[in-house]
Amino acid sequence: MEIMKMEIKVIGRSICYSLLFTVLFSLPVMPTSAKTVTYVKEYTYQASEMDSKLSCRTIALEQVKRLLLEELGTYLISETAVKDFELTKDQILSITAGIVMAVILDEKWDGKTYSLKAKISTETDQLVKLMNNIGRDQEQSKTWEEIRNKTEEALKEIEKFKKEIGIGGGEKTTQEKHTKLVHKLNAIDWFKNGYKLRYRDKNNQEAMKAFDKAIELDANLAIAYAGRAAIYDDWGEYQKALRESEQAIQLDPNHAWGFNTRGWANIGLHNFQKAMEDLNRAIELFPKYAYAYANRSRVHHILKNYHRALDDANKAIKCNPELSTGYFRRGRALVSLNKFQDAIRDFDKSIELDPTFSWSFLQRGYTYLKLDKTEQASEDLRKAASLGNKDAQDYLKKKGIRW
Repeated sequence: MEIMKMEIKVIGRSICYSLLFTVLFSLPVMPTSAKTVTYVKEYTYQASEMDSKLSCRTIALEQVKRLLLEELGTYLISETAVKDFELTKDQILSITAGIVMAVILDEKWDGKTYSLKAKISTETDQLVKLMNNIGRDQEQSKTWEEIRNKTEEALKEIEKFKKEIGIGGGEKTTQEKHTKLVHKLNAIDWFKNGYKLRYRDKNNQEAMKAFDKAIELDANLAIAYAGRAAIYDDWGEYQKALRESEQAIQLDPNHAWGFNTRGWANIGLHNFQKAMEDLNRAIELFPKYAYAYANRSRVHHILKNYHRALDDANKAIKCNPELSTGYFRRGRALVSLNKFQDAIRDFDKSIELDPTFSWSFLQRGYTYLKLDKTEQASEDLRKAASLGNKDAQDYLKKKGIRW
């Protein structure tokens, strides 16, 4: 049971790590002949009587980023192979918002207007590859699409509100509404920051602070609660993960990420039937949700339904052929079905996709032991131990083997 607890905690972290940032930092450097595009845009925001310097800067920055991404998206559709990946323009704009960073070149504030000049620069071949990989991941695509939609909605509300200032309501009510709208826009930025800290930088401590700030600014931001739930799942604090997941689902009953994080929390709490129900719901909402299939494979494996575990692992791989955990799950199912050589191949693939995932080394080592290949087993177990896998460390200690 202790092995299962440890595996739940560490694998939960692995399956949540975004393909976006895995691919971003693992792609080879493109040759210097690859095409780089650069766009520069300016935006000036006219302050209303409700605006402060900070609110003006927030709005101007979002608007100039919007202009830059719109131009980049138009180029990608018309000039590159992105059209072969069957992504819509909205999907392209959503995904690029999560990949391409805007750089501020100049900003000015005169007390009445806030002017911003910014640029984006990106190598198109690498960007297209990234977009292709992210496009396979339905949950990731939907998350970025939701972020973009919320940003657009907030900007439209602010613009509409500016036109309505002075119509109805007292001064205090008007100011409160304006502040709430700007807070909503800031909350989305804090969420994006937290998302990147978690998946790109793998800094859960700082990511949690960013999600906390997002919720402080907008208590109705469901995705921020799901972000906190995912971190609590990583930390093995399953009751807290459960609470945050339920808050996300209450705010958005169709929030697949929330069902997935609650499903993993329920695995950690040994509520396997509830976990199955949550993961079923996540898959119902996102039929190509690779992570949810991988998680459900784990539940089937715990319940000794090995053929079902194998089936779900196959579905995870079909949805996302780059998902290391999908191959790991399939390997585990194959071992339980006594198909050791096939399992070895899947562990190989899992390690190829994620060389830092200690559990694949551990299970491949155990499988080599079943095949009486002690030298290969010892090498894998030492590697798993060196990566911090406690099960591997305990095993080697008992055998008197150093790593």
